[in-house]
Formats: sequence, structure tokens, C-alpha cells
Amino acid sequence: MKPELKFFAGLWTLREYPSAEGEWTLEKKFAEIKRQGFAAVGGRFLPEAPALCAEHGLDYVLYVDAGPDDFAAQLHRAVDWRPRRINVQLCEHDTPPAEAARTWLAVEKLAGELGLAVDLELHRDTATETPEKAAAIARAFHDATGRPIRFCYDCSHFAVTKHLAPPFAPRLLAEPGLVATARQFHFRPFNGHHAQIPVTDGRGGLAPECRDFLAFVDALFAVVLAAGGDGEAIYACPENGPKVSGYALSCFPDVWADTVRLRDELRIRWRRRGGV
Repeated sequence: MKPELKFFAGLWTLREYPSAEGEWTLEKKFAEIKRQGFAAVGGRFLPEAPALCAEHGLDYVLYVDAGPDDFAAQLHRAVDWRPRRINVQLCEHDTPPAEAARTWLAVEKLAGELGLAVDLELHRDTATETPEKAAAIARAFHDATGRPIRFCYDCSHFAVTKHLAPPFAPRLLAEPGLVATARQFHFRPFNGHHAQIPVTDGRGGLAPECRDFLAFVDALFAVVLAAGGDGEAIYACPENGPKVSGYALSCFPDVWADTVRLRDELRIRWRRRGGV
């Protein structure tokens, strides 16, 4: 059975969009996300989110920062948001992997009791900030449970950490078993020196650097689709950061237009390999 790929747009992308002075309202952002054909929205504990998702027929992917002292309160609160998945940025950059693994075991246990699906994001300034730390957490989790850990893959940080040159897949997909079990991916276009690069070249074509990134995505999709599915949908975010964040630079093309184009390019590659 081939897994279904559902695309969601991060509200972060639309921060101060189209300008700081003329930023769209939250209602307009949700309406635009729906108009562009996304299936879901990614965001934090926005009080308006459940009602806006219901109005527009969108799923919600909830983002939380969690540590050993606050994850339980956040997961209990999350029930009211009815998220399809919860993206967790875990602990701090200096949290030892063994401690982070213990925390994640507790997070996953409570999430299961509450009927919540959680994913541990590979992310800067957290316990998973380097490949070595993430691998240590994954090993500890497997030793304790006999199961692979379920990461949310955002490989942009690892690519920069290691200053990788293309092709990226041999290093970033070195653990295909973990990639295959993931049910959330954040696809920010990167190269080995920049965690975000433009999708387009300003003339309607793809930026040359983005082609290298898309070759990596194609290799990742091959791993996921070869493994088959388990009935759970995969949620994928073309996660371009806004200019106000520093991810997108002042010279970059329109960040939202690039996000929609990236979604289209991802979908093309997924369907070429037989995905739905």
C-alpha cells in the first residue's frame, strides 16, 4: 500500500507577508492556503486555528517546543486543537542524548495515551541538532522499545552542519529504515552552506542549486515509497522561512510564490514514483 502524501503550509512562511505593514490577517492566510490547494496548516497554539481549520476544511499540524518539565501540560492542551500530527522540537542544544531519549520516551508514551501522533524534529538548537546526537537518541529509543524512533525530517540543518556537497543523499539518507518510518517531512531547499536557498531563478525557472536539492528529495521519496505504507498519511511541508526570519534573504524571490512552486515540484516527483 502506497502512503498518501498530504502537503501543509507553515504559517511561519507567511509571517509579515506580503510586508510588515500590510501583513495578511490570519483569516486571509488560512483562506490563501486553502485556495492554493494545501491540505493542512502548520502552526503553534493559535486560539483561532481549530475554527479556521474547520471553516476551510484543513488539517492542523501543531508545533511545540518541549522539555522534561513542560511536555505533559502541552500535550494535554494539544488535545483541544485536534492536530493530525504534533511536531516536537525537543529539549536544548546541550541536553545529553541519554536525557533527551528518556524525555522522548515519556513524550511518546503520554501522546499514545491521549491519542496524539508525535514526531521528533531534526532541528538546530535542540537535542537533535547534529546527526551524531540524533543517532544516539535513536539508538537509545530502539534499545528501550525495540522500535525505530519516528523523526520529522528537516535535513537542512544537518546539510549545513556538515557542509555537504551534492549529492546529499549518501550522507543524509544513511539510515533508510528511519527515513521510511517517518510520517512528517519539512522540505526547506538547502545546499551545504545555506539552510535555505531560492526555489526559482526569478525568470520562472528553477534555481540551479534547487535542482540539487530536488535530486535529494527524489532519493528520499524512493526510500519512503519502497517501504510501502502503514495506513497513516505522510504530512510534508515546503517550509520556506520568511525574510523577517533571516532564512530568506532580501534578494530572494517572493517567498510564498516559491513555497507553492516547491510544493508543485515535490508532488511531481512523488507521483513520478507512483505515490498518491
